[in-house]
Amino acid sequence: MLLLIWLLVAPALAAAQQCKLSLPYPWTWRCDKGACVRHPSDEPGGGLPLNACKLTCNSDANLWPKPTGPFSVSNSTISFRPESVSFTYEAADAVQPLLSAAGDRLKATLYDMLPEGGSCTAGLYGKSDAATGQRPVKVIVFVDRDAASLTLDTSEFYQLLINHTTEDEVRVMIYADTFFGARHALETLSQLINYDEVNDSLQTVTSAMVSDAPVYPLRALTIDTSRNFLSMAGLRRTVDGMAINKLNTLHWHITDTNSFPIEIQREPRMARYGAYSPREMYTTEEVRQLVQYARERGVRVLPELDMPAHVGYGWQWGEKAGLGKLAVCLGREPWQSYCVQPPCGQMNIINDNLYPVLEKILAEYDELFSPDMFHMGGDEINLNCWKTTPEIADYVESLGGDRTDDEEYMKLWIDFQQRAYGLWSKVSNRSMPLILWTSHLTQRPATETKLDPSQYIIQIWTTGADKEIGDLLSQGYKLILSNYDAWYLDCGVSAWVGAGNNWCAPYKSWQTVYDNSPRDIARSFQPAGEAASLRPAQTAPVDYSHQILGGSAALWSEQSDDQTLDVKLWPRGAALAERLWAEPETTHTEAEHRFVHHRRRMVARGIGAETVQPEYCHQYEGSCYINK
Repeated sequence: MLLLIWLLVAPALAAAQQCKLSLPYPWTWRCDKGACVRHPSDEPGGGLPLNACKLTCNSDANLWPKPTGPFSVSNSTISFRPESVSFTYEAADAVQPLLSAAGDRLKATLYDMLPEGGSCTAGLYGKSDAATGQRPVKVIVFVDRDAASLTLDTSEFYQLLINHTTEDEVRVMIYADTFFGARHALETLSQLINYDEVNDSLQTVTSAMVSDAPVYPLRALTIDTSRNFLSMAGLRRTVDGMAINKLNTLHWHITDTNSFPIEIQREPRMARYGAYSPREMYTTEEVRQLVQYARERGVRVLPELDMPAHVGYGWQWGEKAGLGKLAVCLGREPWQSYCVQPPCGQMNIINDNLYPVLEKILAEYDELFSPDMFHMGGDEINLNCWKTTPEIADYVESLGGDRTDDEEYMKLWIDFQQRAYGLWSKVSNRSMPLILWTSHLTQRPATETKLDPSQYIIQIWTTGADKEIGDLLSQGYKLILSNYDAWYLDCGVSAWVGAGNNWCAPYKSWQTVYDNSPRDIARSFQPAGEAASLRPAQTAPVDYSHQILGGSAALWSEQSDDQTLDVKLWPRGAALAERLWAEPETTHTEAEHRFVHHRRRMVARGIGAETVQPEYCHQYEGSCYINK
């Protein structure tokens, strides 16, 4: 019966991809003051198919994110077939496989641009190009360095040149310092190609020059897989979307109090006790494959092991194993007294048996991810949890401290962070920065907390106006911005505990995401304390923007899973991408045409991005606005 239904339905699905109009298509597009506007095809003056107009009407050719260097694009197109595209790579052996894989993906993307059923408008726009099928497209890629891994110092610069030669050949020249820049260039090239209705083929501009590099070295999405499990397919699709937008860091918040879904071969009890089910976990082989999948697409996977809070399930086997409590306050009620959200749980940082277990986990993380940075979380410690745990309170008292004094537990926290830093240094055997979220610890002077600004990067999750940002900058810390008032993508839905909206409402629109400028935030703060008093009143504000490494939009998964992942990430993640790549002086208003078009590009490439405007606005650019 199922086979019979499929045999009946399949032809209808195929037909849905084909032309449905029996009459000639009556529309054409003209470029009017930099906007593609639809007109009847029988009007004097002629016109272009929509795709050709989108490529040639605007000087930016609908590129996303907008290039930061000089670029120019011709206002004419040339047709070709995807099978005519060839690649040549001039690069070190270490990056040849990465380049080859990137070229293969571009070739597959080009074939996907050809619709089933062919052109619906052949003959409407004039004579077709007879040479299309024989016209070669030669892509030559030069990469200067052999870097195969991304770091904060990796150059992502590229230059792209397109030229239609006198020999009727389309020649594409790409120059890049590293593979990562070359990969971005191939992405830009894909955006300068679309479907050609006239010739039922592909088309690109006859000439182009793009010189481009990102403003910020870290352009990230923070993805949480502990509250709700996300499949590997969902994570790979997220990486695909990041690659399309030149985002380069998947900040993976893998574990939390709720679950510990990653296999640790050195200590298999973590996932055995911590995964929601035997199927909802990531094996070491799956993690390795994801890291390589991401690297091939220009994305580093930055792991986070949040501690000493945000731990619980996965750590509860300690007592049975004779190691004592590795985590305390696990599931304690009423939860509001011991943590920020249920279930509660924090590390038992005075238990010496905790640290060999932690060392095993850190060693495995280093082996799996080979990171250039590591995220230790460090936020939302509830001191009352430790104060009301007799074992920890007794320990404070045994040292001569006051078991009711918060400061005693702050000292324990500072000592723990130093010990955790030492463990990571031991297992990784190399120097790299550690990342911490803003917390009660980072609100204190670095001299007190022993958080050396040369060793720690602070990720801001409070508001963009939080005075702590200025305090951290004035102490010399480098920052990553994730301010929740603009870049938390889970906001604006119903609360998952209690009634009303969730805690960070309202919803963060793509416009809000786009207009959140790390540079402007950094420049708005003045030195704090003694440094401020030493500055003459008439001097200009201090520009701290060079201490901003970039930013990350966060999707916490209390109310997200595979079914909602794409819609919540995209296309808002694309707005983040342009802000962090280009840091434009302009606002979302100037980007709207390109944004709407780019969202359609993402959907065509398999990303389930939410629609932002009616199709009418795409076909009549500049018509959907509000008078001011």
